[in-house]
Amino acid sequence: MLKRGFVDLVVSGCDFSGTSTQIEGLIKSLQDNRKIVRDLRGTELDALFHTGAFFKYNKKYSSLKDFLDDEIISKVFKRDFLAEAGELLIKGNKREVRVASMIENKISEYISPNSADVWILEEPTNRGAGQVNRTIEQNRSEYGDILNPISAALCHQAYRTDEFFRFRRPLRENGKIIIRSRSEESACYQIYDKEILPRGISKEQYLSLPGHQVAFGNPPTHLFIVHGPENWTSEEYIKLKTERQGTRRADDHESSAQYQLLVNKRYATYWLENLYLEGCNMYNGKLPQISKFNIYDSKEEIVEKMIFRLSQILREQK
Repeated sequence: MLKRGFVDLVVSGCDFSGTSTQIEGLIKSLQDNRKIVRDLRGTELDALFHTGAFFKYNKKYSSLKDFLDDEIISKVFKRDFLAEAGELLIKGNKREVRVASMIENKISEYISPNSADVWILEEPTNRGAGQVNRTIEQNRSEYGDILNPISAALCHQAYRTDEFFRFRRPLRENGKIIIRSRSEESACYQIYDKEILPRGISKEQYLSLPGHQVAFGNPPTHLFIVHGPENWTSEEYIKLKTERQGTRRADDHESSAQYQLLVNKRYATYWLENLYLEGCNMYNGKLPQISKFNIYDSKEEIVEKMIFRLSQILREQK
């Protein structure tokens, strides 16, 4: 039973659109408005940090990173946490791996959904099938292969099931605010295109996967999409990429300008809306509200506009 007032917001867009910066801006705004924010992004250890087993460590911190970065805390206290977490992660000679979840059961460590007002998630995850996607699917060239959108789609759909049952469903049922980077709209990167993505997965196969049945049956309530113009050129994309890349290593997705132009066009047109319409109709999900933002606005302008839109959404949900 869904609790009235929950918000499940996805922040997304083509590569180099600034998703991480935008989410950090939304976090700061929510914290300034006295919302308790907890960050589930990261590895399995980052998730375990939020469990009740580690309350003495996590009670003042929104994330494991904040805890470890706090110079006031003694190194001994940090080592104590890491030692306890290591013992929990791998128990006894059986090497039983423990995971965190917001469901009280015999196989996971419990996180109370009510320990925060706002929860931050990411896609791909840095745990489970999402980790496979980040380390293999987005970087196949490092292993002597080329992009395989079908294999990537299979990885994505697997962790969508995982994250939904462990975190998203309990948060939605408890009326919480969820902010996450990307979602099933990563279909823009995976679905077949005759010219640019001939090895892509068909839309029919994509929508039929078990994880996508879960995703489109329980879609985000809102999407914030940052994109360039529909008729973006390779030269314009490469210029933007050069300005924003810095020392960051480009993965296989980011290295192909033509691929990025296809993805951007799908974000910039009604391609994405039509995908959600079809997917949600198939699995009885409610269509999300989509707000779009100009990639050429400054980072500050985009964040400011997103904060304003989120404040409208939160007022509407009351």
